[in-house]
Amino acid sequence: MPDFKLIDVSETPYLFVAATSSTAPGEIASAMGKALQQVWDFMQAEGIAPAGGALSVYDTYDPAQITFRAGFTVSREDMAKARAGVEADVTPAGEVLHFVHKGPYSTLRDDYGLMMAHIVEIGREISAPTWEVYLNDPTRVPEEELLTEVYSVLK
Repeated sequence: MPDFKLIDVSETPYLFVAATSSTAPGEIASAMGKALQQVWDFMQAEGIAPAGGALSVYDTYDPAQITFRAGFTVSREDMAKARAGVEADVTPAGEVLHFVHKGPYSTLRDDYGLMMAHIVEIGREISAPTWEVYLNDPTRVPEEELLTEVYSVLK
């Protein structure tokens, strides 16, 4: 079971492309891969180095489809270079619920279920956004060793 913690975070600047897919794990992975590649190609063309890992940001939940922003953390200065379909934003500062998921991306939904139960237990409600930061590369690390940090804003 994940170790859920309430922590305070600072804003994190990022470049992103918005994407939508069904909630099927394979379709999410495909849409996210395409969006991340688009942002990566843009960053390479503009000489922008990532300031941290890849991330995805979720503002809404719909059981039929998922809309997200996929991209990479960057310096605040590099945010100004966003153009050509690549946008810039920051994750919010303040108190969030945080946990680390270990294992395949396809099993993240199990930990999200546990997170929702935990939120009810502590008498809070989920708000928006929720974001994931991918700490290692799935092309270089076995699925069972993947690490994903999850941050969720609460009411």
